[in-house]
Amino acid sequence: MKIKLITFLLFLCAFNQLFAQKINKYWIELRDKNHSPHCTCRPAEFLSLRALERRAKAGIEVVENDLPVSPFYLDQLRATGVKIHGVSRWLNAVSVIADSNTIKQVYTLDFVRQVQYIGPHLKFRNPPNRPAKSRTPISTYPKPGGEQNPLGYATMQNSLFNLPPLYAAGYRGEGIWVAVMDGGYTNTDTIPLFDSLALNGRLIAGWDFVERDAGLFEAAQHGTSVLSVMAANLPGYFVGAAPDATYFLLKTEDTGGEFPIEEANWISGAEWADSVGVDLINASLGYTQFNDTTLGHRYWELDGKTTIGSRGASIAATKGMIICNSAGNEGDNAWRYIGAPADAPGIIAVGAVNDQGERAAFSSFGPTADGRIKPDLMAPGDQVVVAGNVGIDLGISSGTSLASPMLVGALAALWSAAPDKTAREVLDAVFKSADQINSPDNERGYGLPNFTAAWLELQDFHTDGLPFAFNRAAGEMLILLPERQPSKNDRFELIDRHGQPVPGAVSKLHINSISRLTISNLHHLKPGFYFLKHIDAKTTRHYFCVVWP
Repeated sequence: MKIKLITFLLFLCAFNQLFAQKINKYWIELRDKNHSPHCTCRPAEFLSLRALERRAKAGIEVVENDLPVSPFYLDQLRATGVKIHGVSRWLNAVSVIADSNTIKQVYTLDFVRQVQYIGPHLKFRNPPNRPAKSRTPISTYPKPGGEQNPLGYATMQNSLFNLPPLYAAGYRGEGIWVAVMDGGYTNTDTIPLFDSLALNGRLIAGWDFVERDAGLFEAAQHGTSVLSVMAANLPGYFVGAAPDATYFLLKTEDTGGEFPIEEANWISGAEWADSVGVDLINASLGYTQFNDTTLGHRYWELDGKTTIGSRGASIAATKGMIICNSAGNEGDNAWRYIGAPADAPGIIAVGAVNDQGERAAFSSFGPTADGRIKPDLMAPGDQVVVAGNVGIDLGISSGTSLASPMLVGALAALWSAAPDKTAREVLDAVFKSADQINSPDNERGYGLPNFTAAWLELQDFHTDGLPFAFNRAAGEMLILLPERQPSKNDRFELIDRHGQPVPGAVSKLHINSISRLTISNLHHLKPGFYFLKHIDAKTTRHYFCVVWP
């Protein structure tokens, strides 16, 4: 009997020890950033030059929430035995991996403000950093519409935005940096749809914030589909909304389960993107319910300042980037509403429309818990053509997960037409072009944008006669030649009302389906009436324009 009792006690002790050693993830918020070697006066230590230039253009200062978390505090946390999983400078917080005994020590640290359980530690599912696969570009492939249909199977979805005129003028996202946050990008390193992107150094594997390695081409096809509607480029077969942009791939979604740690990963990914200097972020992600139902969000929490993800997203929106997040696919379910972090102010929550521009039945509704209109904008998201699993296979998919990157791609194309503009200026033009700007609601937000209209608005084009715009600050005039097909041998002169050429004016012709003529060195051009003189092999034409103060 005594032996049995001792055996039982040993078993009970082992069981209790095993239970106590269960490994979880926790969110730890710190009180301050004391003992830090960093200073807002030396931002180049933690932000790239491109990130600083983006902020300077928008008049955004480097502030305390930009400072990295104090390394002294991180060392103190590690000394307790916790493993650092992620760090957020914006929220001055750390996500850690620890057992329950170890986390008790964290509570005793005087610089710790709050500790929150955010889910179990899931085992990594993928081998770290598998060798890169070779890419063999293809030279022949189907072109269903021939040369007259350059966008191929993407024509309808891109045309819903009225994007083709921007493409015709040569604006396809060149010079714009886009970060994509998703759950994985299976076969993106081999699919021919991304050949031009990869071979020109514009497909950049960033970081896996789930498994803490550089393995991105794994885990999920979802990210591959999302990327394809923006970045695919097989002319005549399938062309995304911004095939000339540069894309940074980030993995923040853990496909092994749904827990709040993914919101912490979302913030880490957005901070990484901000620090390298991206212009746009797409996150086809959203959080309402979790595997552990006790952690699920309630509607009253969707006020943009309660959930971890939305608090971080609200700050992300103040850093000079445009951030689009899928609104959610709960419109025909019991939940109905958007998720986090789409509720954050400043974040563009993107709903889905069908090919008629009507809200897709699954697209989530607003408003936020504090009464703000959501979604913000709509985009094609019902029966969208996307990349398949291998080769040049294509598929059809639906969801606001596709609507969000469709909008991001269109924004990248637009921004490449006016790279001197700020995120706010770009968004103002896009919202002004949306079909419900004067009567927004919580089904379609401000509506479906018209990107040709936004382009003309953004560059202040005058469309009476020949479309032109004059940027006095840049000393530059931009003239569109939509009805003419000029040749490289044509000559152009800007002449005043007396017929005299404007001294110092320099013309540069960009030949596309819609050709563009840029006339520079016009900083001192006086207000008044001017004519563009176009001389080709057969005739001379004059176009009238007015320059304002």
